[in-house]
Amino acid sequence: MVLQLQRVYEAPSTTDGTRILVDRLRPRGLTKEKAHVDLWLKEVAPSNDLRKWFAHDPPNGPSSKPAIRLN
Repeated sequence: MVLQLQRVYEAPSTTDGTRILVDRLRPRGLTKEKAHVDLWLKEVAPSNDLRKWFAHDPPNGPSSKPAIRLN
């Protein structure tokens, strides 16, 4: 199986396959119809606390590793 990462704002392509959105919030300014998302997995997206931690503290960028606990 080949996975391809793509922003939800990018126009769908005939080679996309199944489009899955992994986010807790609906993308701003984008309706369900315009997003062309086949499946929305809110449950597996990062928690709101983790989103806030990552977005509001620049040193917490991709080079930092947050402690993520999976239950």
